[in-house]
Parts: sequence; structure tokens; C-alpha cells
Amino acid sequence: MLHTLAGTAPLLVLAVGLLAGGSVRAQLAVDNSTAAQRAQEACRTEVSKFEEAIGFIRRSQGNQAAADLKEKLLPARLESEILFKEGYCGLARHIREKKLR
Repeated sequence: MLHTLAGTAPLLVLAVGLLAGGSVRAQLAVDNSTAAQRAQEACRTEVSKFEEAIGFIRRSQGNQAAADLKEKLLPARLESEILFKEGYCGLARHIREKKLR
């Protein structure tokens, strides 16, 4: 009987480890999801700063000047393509690379 219990101990440890591993994976998935949400929010904030700058031009120089500048810096078609393919982080990356911020 003692031999049988000794033989099952490693299996019990393995089972407990697998069960705990599932909860660890679930927690990692939640952490990754939260990190992804924070990254998306940071990207949206960066894009928003660009839009705020265009808004300043709109208030100080008028709608046409703001529209012309925005179209020159970031054509509407390109903006739509980047948003569709890469989301806000892709658009934020483009704004950084082109030094539009």
C-alpha cells in the first residue's frame, strides 16, 4: 500500500501543477489583454494629440487652412488605410515616423 501511494505522489504533483498552470495561463491572458488595452489607449492618445494640433490650426487659421494642412501632412486616404490595416497604433507609428507630432 505504501508503495502504491509513493507511486501516485508524482502524479498528484503533476495534476496539481497542471491545474495551477491553467490558472496561471488564464492570469497571463488577462494581463496580456490589459497590457494590450493600455497600449491601444496610449496609441489613441498619441493620435489625439495630432488631432488637437489640427484643431488648434482650425481655431486660429480657419477650417480650410486646417483641412489643407492635415491633407498635406496625412492624406485622408492614407489615414483610412492605416487605421483599417494597423489600427490606432499603426497610425501613431506613422505620425511618429513622419515627425507629425
